[in-house]
Amino acid sequence: MSYGTRQVIEGLDISLPSGQVTAIVGPNGCGKSTLLAGLARLHKPDSGAVLLDGADIQRLPTRQLATQLALLPQEAMAPEGLTVTELIRFGRQPHQGWLRQWSAEDQRVVQHALAAAGLEQLADRPIDALSGGQRQRAWIAMTIAQQTPLLLLDEPTSALDLGHQIEVFELVKHLPIMAALW
Repeated sequence: MSYGTRQVIEGLDISLPSGQVTAIVGPNGCGKSTLLAGLARLHKPDSGAVLLDGADIQRLPTRQLATQLALLPQEAMAPEGLTVTELIRFGRQPHQGWLRQWSAEDQRVVQHALAAAGLEQLADRPIDALSGGQRQRAWIAMTIAQQTPLLLLDEPTSALDLGHQIEVFELVKHLPIMAALW
């Protein structure tokens, strides 16, 4: 993968184990975010393919891909005044359609995501009124509500103090267990 003439990732061949948390570690600017963008189909590889369960993600319909993987970028932004519950509801978007509108199952999943992230008491609070750690947990709860087998988190604890980092890591540690419950 490259940006213009600058090659960022070359000759990479990896497999991510199912049901586990995998960390991609490296110095700033080494291509971690570019790799995640490639894995999420936001950045097309110069050559080769990104396969998800054997299928080239470039050829998958967008809605189908969104039911298979979720990406939380480094700097997620929400419209002003959006509440925690409203944000989490966006995670259900890939499961909606003309013939499938909001359902009791969608509401159950949103409630589960709120509980998993420990946000029940903050459900009606605006995102912009939360602390950094609470806000990050709300974004992760949105991806939990998306119910994908693969969740890509790009530096989910950047710009958080140590206490909030621990909160987020505790939540991430339990994500494989939560996915198994779907």
